[in-house]
Amino acid sequence: MNPNCQYNERLKQVNNQPNFFIVGAAKAGTTSLWIYLQQHPDIYMSQRPKEPAFFCYRFDRMQDFDTYLSLFADANGAKAVGEATTSYLASPESAAWIREVYPEAKIIIVLRNPVERAYSLYNWMSREGKEWIATFEKALSAEKDRIGDEDFKANIPAWHTNYLYFYSGLYFAQVERYLENFPRDQVHIILFEDLKTNPVVATQQVYEFLGVDSSFIPEIEVHNKGQTPFSVPAQYFIKQKLNKYLCKLRIPSRLRLQRSALDINLFFGKLVEHRLNEATRRNLQEMYREDIQKTARLIGRDLGAWLK
Repeated sequence: MNPNCQYNERLKQVNNQPNFFIVGAAKAGTTSLWIYLQQHPDIYMSQRPKEPAFFCYRFDRMQDFDTYLSLFADANGAKAVGEATTSYLASPESAAWIREVYPEAKIIIVLRNPVERAYSLYNWMSREGKEWIATFEKALSAEKDRIGDEDFKANIPAWHTNYLYFYSGLYFAQVERYLENFPRDQVHIILFEDLKTNPVVATQQVYEFLGVDSSFIPEIEVHNKGQTPFSVPAQYFIKQKLNKYLCKLRIPSRLRLQRSALDINLFFGKLVEHRLNEATRRNLQEMYREDIQKTARLIGRDLGAWLK
């Protein structure tokens, strides 16, 4: 764990710093919320990268604290300054690490039906060419081997937990870490269903939580809409391997060819119906049942619809 003292002197020298964090969950509407929040004149959200992942041990995290603070240099006195990194929820170290550096920070958590979220995450990983297992069911079966495989962790193109579709949806311990590290009034929990069915009201509740004008109305549209490739293994090959082969052949237009191949695979993916198998859904619901019930009691919300 990174002790707060190593940041103290630098924190005293910088005016613009984050005072709230969207910590996840992945594929639960956090990109849309990030866009709705940055529309508010009193809110500043870090832009590039959207997910700096400074407060977790992700392989692609931003590691330099000065570089991290530079993400907020243009906040210009905004009342609420924040960032959104979805891996902060599943990463065991993140809650305590954020508290050590920013104990007064406000935390925003978005939770989605874990069955739907797991399937959505698999589809996203497939679209991005980071998953090579051809079906969701086979990827779920591989999870028990993927969890502790150090060789697997060292040779994958994405953050390890993104391959743990079931495991990363066990919310109880993830949310509990934040409620143990921050006062309850510093943690705001949203359900994906609320953000989807009434996004303006859900977003305005976040505005109120952050202490900015809650009457502001954001422009609402669907963001980060999912697509599924025709062939998952082909998408992985095109994204991770093809460019290297084209480089060896010294083909100058290799990046354009790679992009075209990805687009063709996605185009043909639209011609195939992609739907979560009902038997898989029921099985996952039972596997998640106890954790959903514990999470419901923890956050004081009825999550019974997730089990129907």
